[in-house]
Amino acid sequence: MILVLTNSDDATADYLLHRLGEANLPYVRFNTDGTLAQTEFSYSPERPVLRIDQRSYSPADIRHVWYRRPEILKHESIPDTPEGKCVLDEWSEALEGFFAHIPSDRWINWPAANALSSRKIEQLTAASRLGFSVPDTLITQDEAAFRAFFEKCDGRVVVKPLGKASIERPDGQTDSIIYTNALSQSDLQDLAIVKACPTFLQRFVEKSADIRITAVDSAIHAVELTAKDNDGRQRCDIRRNNMQDVTYRAIHLPDKVDGMVRRLMSHYGLRFAAIDMVVDVDGRWHFLEVNPNGQWAWLDLCGVTTIYKSFIESFLGISR
Repeated sequence: MILVLTNSDDATADYLLHRLGEANLPYVRFNTDGTLAQTEFSYSPERPVLRIDQRSYSPADIRHVWYRRPEILKHESIPDTPEGKCVLDEWSEALEGFFAHIPSDRWINWPAANALSSRKIEQLTAASRLGFSVPDTLITQDEAAFRAFFEKCDGRVVVKPLGKASIERPDGQTDSIIYTNALSQSDLQDLAIVKACPTFLQRFVEKSADIRITAVDSAIHAVELTAKDNDGRQRCDIRRNNMQDVTYRAIHLPDKVDGMVRRLMSHYGLRFAAIDMVVDVDGRWHFLEVNPNGQWAWLDLCGVTTIYKSFIESFLGISR
């Protein structure tokens, strides 16, 4: 049995579970925002049991866990009160106690590995030590340091979010996406705002292409993404325009990059990761970030990858 831990709005889980159904692989989906209403838990010495939709599971029944995108635990009948929060806390402890009985090598990914690999600042340090080229970086709240970095890079600097790349607004209001943006001299007129929080700056890389690398155990899927601005240059942030004008091409990684990707996966103990890199106009490869829970289904749907097959091979124990 494959246990999928996610939420009800996860389109990537929808896609892979459809493929698992086609392959006749049994699975159970646990949505943290809905499945709790159909769940019961019990424990006797060394035998935790999770009952979902009238079917019982012990940890031994779970051969694989896809730790996709679980969110805050919710229950439709538990009120939003201090007492209700206490009940949900009890549920969380019970579920985590059950999951803790499942060996770490059955997880894609083990939650501790996800947590370890999810910090952008530490990623840059680790990637550099593993041999990746990393753009010059400064994270600062100091106006003088900001200006000095801008001058050091000859004004070729981008600013990007350090954490979440969106601003979620109340119902009825439009959420905002925070893109990577190139700075200009005019942006330096008033830098007092940088004192509000750490600001993430990197040297601008003149790109020929963006690269999305998706790793599932030993399988590596690499895709080149290109989209040009009006000046004919590769777009600063490929995500703009809802990526409607992006051209995709499956590629093979250079041996050196392939080796570094595999070392990065091993370093963090990851079985899955989405890694973003760019190739500059001189053909040099640069590391940007790794996402242990990154999106990938859209690449399959565009017809350039078959990442779902790599998941199925991993679940079946097929090694490349």
